[in-house]
Amino acid sequence: MEPRNFSSPDANDKSREARLNKLRERRNRSVTSISEVVPRPTNFEPKVRSEGSDDKVKPLPNRQGRVESRPDRRIDQRPSADISRLEPKVKKKSNGNSRSGKVGNKPLGWQVLRLAIASVGLSVIAGTAISFWQNQQQQINQTSINNAEVVEKKVSEQEIIPLELKTEATSLTAKIKELAATQKDLVMQMMAIDLDSGTYVQVGATQKIAAASTIKTPLLVAFFQDVDAGKIKLDELLEISEDVMVGEAGDFQGLPLGTKKTALETATQMIVISDNTATNMIIKRLGGLAAVNQRFQSWGLNNIVANNKLPDLEGTNTISTQDMVTILAMVSQGKLMTPRSRDRFMDIMSRPITRTLLPQGIGADARIFHKTGDIGSAVGDAGIIDMPNGKRYAIAVMVTRPNNDQRANELIRQISRASYDYFLNDGKLPADTTTETEPDNVDAPEATPENPNSGSTIIENISIPLPNNAPSSNP
Repeated sequence: MEPRNFSSPDANDKSREARLNKLRERRNRSVTSISEVVPRPTNFEPKVRSEGSDDKVKPLPNRQGRVESRPDRRIDQRPSADISRLEPKVKKKSNGNSRSGKVGNKPLGWQVLRLAIASVGLSVIAGTAISFWQNQQQQINQTSINNAEVVEKKVSEQEIIPLELKTEATSLTAKIKELAATQKDLVMQMMAIDLDSGTYVQVGATQKIAAASTIKTPLLVAFFQDVDAGKIKLDELLEISEDVMVGEAGDFQGLPLGTKKTALETATQMIVISDNTATNMIIKRLGGLAAVNQRFQSWGLNNIVANNKLPDLEGTNTISTQDMVTILAMVSQGKLMTPRSRDRFMDIMSRPITRTLLPQGIGADARIFHKTGDIGSAVGDAGIIDMPNGKRYAIAVMVTRPNNDQRANELIRQISRASYDYFLNDGKLPADTTTETEPDNVDAPEATPENPNSGSTIIENISIPLPNNAPSSNP
């Protein structure tokens, strides 16, 4: 058995001390390496310093109760987190009654100012919207007014054109003057114009003459102008009142006061049977005599003047044959009224029951749109004639005469025949144009709506529609 080697106490102590020193050195190196390898977080700070020390490590007690610095303890050297930095930031709520005069983070005055600005902004927006709406309404109303004015302007002022007189029909003029010269005590005015070529004839055409019922033609034009402008509705009711009721001609005079007729029927009766009461109803609906005269002047027709209601037996209402031909030519050319109203106008003007003047001088194949006028001192007719060759001319003939002298009526028929032959044959007059056109009972006074009590009636047998419950008339 080998003997053991027991080291001495001194040797053991030295070896122990050496091991401890090595252990301390190794620990010091490991602490240094940790600080180099693991970077410190920015949100953490080590809490290893005492409050009153500068770079000194706080002493910690060991197990034996001794206090010694232990820089080699990793856990003591590990940085601790700053808990205050990790806590969420919570905004403090503040009530509006803060003593500092603030609402939230801003002063109370600033909040009031913002509310005031917002209120002003809303007021401006509301005001702008209301103003825009009002402007739109005004524009709509103005547009309606402008449209009505445009319609009225289109059918009146801007449509007014003078007659385009190109070539005078000298041979026809000479023939008509020859016919008139045979009747020394008759004063004749006339005008006719070919609406296609502008060839014309006129004798005293610009002189004023008593209109009688021929003035009803421009009244019918004014009526349809107001229909086009929306001022009159065709189906509106017009009343037969005491201020419009008159006699002499027409059926309305036999109806009770207060009877109502549509505007279209009233205007139709004014022309077809020359109803004087219906005429006065139309004048009243157009605004009265002053209004209709202003309308005639707006057309540039200064010789057409309505001074009295119908029947104007004294002959105070006037026309000129040139003005009558002018208005008929404008209607024929699509002026003064819309196409629809023009169609109605031409239809009504084709239906007068008195056909003893101009119609007697035209061919059977021709069509005429016209209106007669007959009082004791004057007689006449004005209209548009469509010929079989497709041509059209307008003519107006008026004769001042001794009381109810029928020679004036015959002179108008002769002038009608000469004019028709001239325009139909391209300016050539047949040799027999001087032959009188004698209707039956030519020596008897002519019966017309204006003179219902004069002698026998010379009318073609035609049928016309009459209003219900109205007495039939055979003027």
